Amino acid sequence: MNSLNSASTLETHLETQTVIYPTLQYLVRFLPWDGKRIFDHLREECKHNPFIIENSDFHTNEALLDDILPNWYSPIAQELSLSEHLIGQISALSIPYKQREALIYLTQWLSNSGYLEETPEVWADDSIWSAKELQAVVPLLQSLDPPGIGTRTLQECLLIQLKDHPESLTFLLVQNYLEDIANCVGNSSESKQNFQALLQKLCRNHQNLDVDINKINDAIQKIQELEPRPARNFGGSDAPIVTPDLKVELIAESWQISLAYEVKQRFCLNSEAIKLLQESPKARRDTQQLEALLQKARNLLTALQQWQENLLKVGTFLVERQQVFLQSRDKLDLVSTPQQLVAQSVGLSNSTVSRIVRGRYILVCNQPSRIIPLHSLCVPVGVGGRTPQQIQQMLLQLIAEESPANPHTDEQLAQLLKIQFSLPITRRTVTKYRKIAGIKSSHQRKLTDKKMGSKIQKARKSLELSKLSL
Repeated sequence: MNSLNSASTLETHLETQTVIYPTLQYLVRFLPWDGKRIFDHLREECKHNPFIIENSDFHTNEALLDDILPNWYSPIAQELSLSEHLIGQISALSIPYKQREALIYLTQWLSNSGYLEETPEVWADDSIWSAKELQAVVPLLQSLDPPGIGTRTLQECLLIQLKDHPESLTFLLVQNYLEDIANCVGNSSESKQNFQALLQKLCRNHQNLDVDINKINDAIQKIQELEPRPARNFGGSDAPIVTPDLKVELIAESWQISLAYEVKQRFCLNSEAIKLLQESPKARRDTQQLEALLQKARNLLTALQQWQENLLKVGTFLVERQQVFLQSRDKLDLVSTPQQLVAQSVGLSNSTVSRIVRGRYILVCNQPSRIIPLHSLCVPVGVGGRTPQQIQQMLLQLIAEESPANPHTDEQLAQLLKIQFSLPITRRTVTKYRKIAGIKSSHQRKLTDKKMGSKIQKARKSLELSKLSL
């Protein structure tokens, strides 16, 4: 009887445990990784798993043109910054003062790699120099150390480093056949065919040139020893190498997106190993272990395929939303695209989209090409469907039109935004965006205007006194 009573007091607890399938586990791990990290992971997996191999027939021209460096390459950063290094050399040049100042100003436009990526017109905008004046000092900048600094393209950078050997085969290859030699890098059958085609092209176009396969190999090796990023060793820390996973190109007046390179195509299942496993006796002790490795290889490649599909899916949606911005490069043209909207539109969870856009980059192939963070296309919604940048621009426009003696308060700005831009916004929100834009309060703007007015009045009086004394 006692046992029945005790049994009746027992409570049943149901517990649920989340089971994540192996493929999903790998996918979750891959989502925040860029293509290079995944490539390194799979290449390491190839060393321990006989059922996954690197596709030797896969061809890529990244080795030279995109500056894919070996993993052991980690240059030691100098303590001197690039700016200090260049200004020290500029101060020693025997050039006019104005030219020296223009040269120092131009160093501000150098990228982290040491390239001048904008046009002279952009350099000259809002400066005291004309585009022609700044263009004139570019050769002076390119004459400084490190060699290749201030160049506009990889080809120009390499040619400057080879300027003391203008008659060499290396110089000729960089000047006329840079893309051809990039296609020759690698051990695939296609690379070997491209190598033979390059040799034939050289013999046909330069009949007086004594060239053979060994000499071309030596020249390519010298090219790979050159520095493609002259500013890499400056700035107090190693310059990070950004590897874009996506790229967009303007095709028929529309921006089209694609994967920068498909990691999935570089790895495949080892059909020979699978055949041997199928033919082996089932009684062998290691058969179960080998079957587990085969299943792991399949899971990895499936997860990799899903990783690329999800990345392309998110990138396609964002590029379609931001077509105008990609063309104009003006942040005011960005369309509000919060991550929640992306997730709902592409059928992924918000956390998955967050992992995809975080720390990932997209190559915009126009003139000039540029690399932008993917998350910069995920613009949060401000007020009334406007982006924060657009609201700040509206505030700047209203303040530029206000009376300096009687500037608008935040309450008045809220009313003007409602009247002129049909933007319902509270005074508190106006204050928030005004501070983000770095705009002073109405009281501070009025005080600043009074001080400027008093300074002008003092200047006028001193000028009148000087005229009387004369």
